[in-house]
Amino acid sequence: MLAIKKNWEYCRERTHVFRRRVEAHIPLGVGFYPDWWNKHYGISYDRKYYFDPEIRIASRMEMDRRLYERFGDVGLGDPDPQPKPFITFGMVMLPAVFGCEIVFEKDALPWAMPLNLSEERIRQLTVPDLAAAYPMTEILKQIEYLQDKYGRVVGDINTTGVQNLALKLRGDQLYFDYFERPELCHHLLAVCTEAIVQLFRLVYPITGTGAMDVTPMCDPKLFVLPNCTVEQISLATYEKFNLPYDNRVAQACHPLGIHHCGSVNQVLDGYAQVRHLKFLEIGFGSDVRRTREVLGPKVAVNARINPVLMKNGSPDDVSREVRRLIDQGEPLKNFSIDTVGLTCGTPDENVRAALWAATEYGKIIKKEKAKKKKGPVHGVSKKWKDLETVIQSPAREVRIGGPRPLVIIGERINPTGRKKLARTLEENDLKMVQEEALAQVRAGAHILDVNVGVSGIDEPQVLAGAVRAIQAVTDVPLCLDSALPQALEAGLEVYRGKALVNSVNGEEVKLDHILPLVRKYGAAVIGLTMDGRGIPRKAEDRLEIAKKIVKRAEKEGISREDIIIDPLAMALSADYLAALETLKALRLIRKELGVNLTLGLSNISFGLPDRAAVNAAFLQMAVVSGLTCAIMDPTDGVLRQAALLGDLLQGKDENCLCYIAAAGGKPGIPVETAPEAAALTDVEKLQAAVMAGKRREAEALTLKMLERETDPQSIIQEILIPALNKVGERFERRLIFVPEMMVAAKAMQACVDLVRPYLQLAEEQAPLATIVLGTVFGDLHDIGKNLVKLLLESAGVRVVDLGENVPAGRFVEAAREQQARVIGLSSLLTTGDPFVEQTVKAIKDGGLGDQVRVICGGAALTKKFVLETCGADAHARDAADGLKKIKELAGA
Repeated sequence: MLAIKKNWEYCRERTHVFRRRVEAHIPLGVGFYPDWWNKHYGISYDRKYYFDPEIRIASRMEMDRRLYERFGDVGLGDPDPQPKPFITFGMVMLPAVFGCEIVFEKDALPWAMPLNLSEERIRQLTVPDLAAAYPMTEILKQIEYLQDKYGRVVGDINTTGVQNLALKLRGDQLYFDYFERPELCHHLLAVCTEAIVQLFRLVYPITGTGAMDVTPMCDPKLFVLPNCTVEQISLATYEKFNLPYDNRVAQACHPLGIHHCGSVNQVLDGYAQVRHLKFLEIGFGSDVRRTREVLGPKVAVNARINPVLMKNGSPDDVSREVRRLIDQGEPLKNFSIDTVGLTCGTPDENVRAALWAATEYGKIIKKEKAKKKKGPVHGVSKKWKDLETVIQSPAREVRIGGPRPLVIIGERINPTGRKKLARTLEENDLKMVQEEALAQVRAGAHILDVNVGVSGIDEPQVLAGAVRAIQAVTDVPLCLDSALPQALEAGLEVYRGKALVNSVNGEEVKLDHILPLVRKYGAAVIGLTMDGRGIPRKAEDRLEIAKKIVKRAEKEGISREDIIIDPLAMALSADYLAALETLKALRLIRKELGVNLTLGLSNISFGLPDRAAVNAAFLQMAVVSGLTCAIMDPTDGVLRQAALLGDLLQGKDENCLCYIAAAGGKPGIPVETAPEAAALTDVEKLQAAVMAGKRREAEALTLKMLERETDPQSIIQEILIPALNKVGERFERRLIFVPEMMVAAKAMQACVDLVRPYLQLAEEQAPLATIVLGTVFGDLHDIGKNLVKLLLESAGVRVVDLGENVPAGRFVEAAREQQARVIGLSSLLTTGDPFVEQTVKAIKDGGLGDQVRVICGGAALTKKFVLETCGADAHARDAADGLKKIKELAGA
């Protein structure tokens, strides 16, 4: 339970100390871990807490009373708490629905055991019916009971994050899949995303909140996505695999908040691309000042204090850390601090020190706003300047607007004027549709418009089939183009991702039928500036229709970012001034509404000779007037070149890379590096392959060396092990992250497996050493331990893995039975401190003598605690440091 002292009225009822101060200081949350409650007051977080609502309500009332008794002088707790009909289920609901075993303990949060599903099982994975799946059925019964008894329900169900859930289903293998089976990752992440969205849509209408089961440090009406494991991956991996799915969640569940464990520094620029982001909770080690700078003042930030500091530091240390965070947190009006995860043994005086520091040092000084004189508006209104429209497939995201290059929407999947395509659609033969899709993608299309409108066909059925057929051969996002609402719904229902709908217009019947579909399926929409009277000749009249469409769409719940207006290009052959009015309409709509803009370019040249030249010239004029995406034929070389040149000359082609690439150059590769790459020796190539995790390339180079009769021992000792050491050094410097390190270790392990048969007496050779590894009792986290295991095995060390939640005596038994030289203890949480100390003592007293050394590592373990308090032989900062020190301890 986390208590927050931030509300002046609340604190005025509890104590007079903060009467004049509380109202104007930053909020500071105090959160105690279950073991604190259990050890001090006997409050249990076992299975009954989550499955019996009356036990949970009574427990929380008891917590409020106990907090008041202990910390009422600093504004925590409530002497007379009232029953709150509260629902919660930790972070394990979706893992449980998918079949994970859930472990409940009286002094810990519930934990889901990974399923470690096979590749085949993952490919078959679909989202269960949540409302009919256990234990969600039990929560729904609780909701019904609470509504009947109390007339309301508060709280919500933690959905967990996309990667969090994927790891529970696939296990650590997910990190290998990022490099070896990316298409499998996208399928799994898409399933996880859909499950999260469904759970949100199931619970949010009942309680109206989406943050309470994750954090109380923000507006509870936000939906907060827990990204607890994202700290383990690089920015590149996040942007490639996680960001598209976080944005799909954001699109369906906004406004959004993100809870991020650990340092946010490496993925902060990725979070800056998450749509509808209003709140970010960051872990200790994060650069708070840069977080504020990157996200801007409108995104609220909550910074967490390290629970190890709260437990082992002095009150002065705690106060100093609170002041440091406040100094970095400007503007303070939407900045907060959180001391979550306080375990048994955390001194009360440290809690008070944190609260006092926030009160005294975190005062918010209100500044009077200077009145500004209204003046003329030039260009795009500042309010709308950064609007971006995002269109997504399961594996790709296209962003339209802002400073980004022109987005090309391929127009060729349209039977109008194309008899062969129309005939194949009549026959329900979608092969030509697939061919057109691939041809346009090769030519540079970013999005594909899909129109199957042929008289006499079942358009809903054919459009749905076309969507499936195209998504089977390409991952480019789609724009579904039909005048029939039934056809659009059929296409949207089967489309995987966030589609663009083409189109709606100013007619009431169109607005009434199309906009609800756009909202229902979380799509974006193109609005045509026409109505029942036709297409207005004047740009000002087209602007009025655009305003009507935007107003109605926003009223329907569609954000302005998801509205693209097409002011309609008319044929010059019918009206020689048509282009001028369309360009004027582009400028007016961009200035007044700020939305993104599109045009069907080919209309402008209808009936004229040399249409490609006319289209190309018009395209560049339209881009200067505000056009951000164009519906055009990407296979038209003249038109494609015009688009490239437009981006180049407007500064939207960074370092001219796209233009150079299209012209046949190789952008991004400095000329001087090519000869160096060609001159690499096989030894250097093998080391580079191992470090990059390119297993097949590394295996081929290893076999090549063995065929040349290279000494197998030297391959391991002089090539592979030094390569892995370099990987460890890069990991320590935060140049790479957990997945990169795991694939590098796996690549090395594959090479070692090839070399072993060539070693003399390989069958009889003893390993370098035997090591016993395990996570201490009370802790079920295992990723760090598993990474150390993989690194050790790759280096030729025999590892006896005892798993998680290991009693002290089991470490002693295993070390004796296996004649181990080193025992490695892993512990992630500060709740594991007593068990680490007990286990080290048991090993030292276990009659193993001086032959067994002990090393401890994990996020919560400090060097001082491990060496001085516990008496272990070494402390590991991380997996790479653990590998190095274990080898030293073992004499390997």
